[in-house]
Amino acid sequence: MWADTWSSPPALARVPDGVVTLADREAQARTRLDANARAYFSGGAVDEITLRANRSAWDQLKLLPRVLRPLAGCHTRVQLLGRTLVHPILLAPVAHQKLAHPDGELATAHAAAALGAGLVLSTRASVPLEDVARAALGEADRGPLWFQLYRQPDPGFTRALVQRAEAAGYEALVLTVDAATSGARRPRPRAPGRFSIFHRASGPST
Repeated sequence: MWADTWSSPPALARVPDGVVTLADREAQARTRLDANARAYFSGGAVDEITLRANRSAWDQLKLLPRVLRPLAGCHTRVQLLGRTLVHPILLAPVAHQKLAHPDGELATAHAAAALGAGLVLSTRASVPLEDVARAALGEADRGPLWFQLYRQPDPGFTRALVQRAEAAGYEALVLTVDAATSGARRPRPRAPGRFSIFHRASGPST
């Protein structure tokens, strides 16, 4: 079932004053998203052990200062899959983005292109993959456009999905193989939502 029934907050014209860090953005999101969206975006499965481990691992990353060294000619460019990227940054796949913004993944595609970042579209995007591709490929300074693929129980459906992504202009597949079943997410029973009516990137094209 495909529907455009969303409970996304209205888009902001600008970043609010005082929103600087990731923690600031998370706090701002809590004031704007409904309980259903907050539960989906911030929750993890069962005891959320992996969720906490991911955050701990991120906090351990350190910048390595390069001081008193010749830096002429330095840049952030990298070669990846035959393309030169202005920097090695790609946006990871996040599903159901219309829960957070009325334009969903279309807004994300334009934002990524504005910064030269790559975009990896989720199989469970709230906008058909063809629409996102048209938005992204029309941007002159865009980064790479990849499609995250869940292997489906029906091989024919998986093949058709890959063919659609290829025809739309996606340049690589990011294969997810560790999600054979959905995890039991604790917040969901307390915030029953509309997860059965979402568009999927794999849904009907427009």
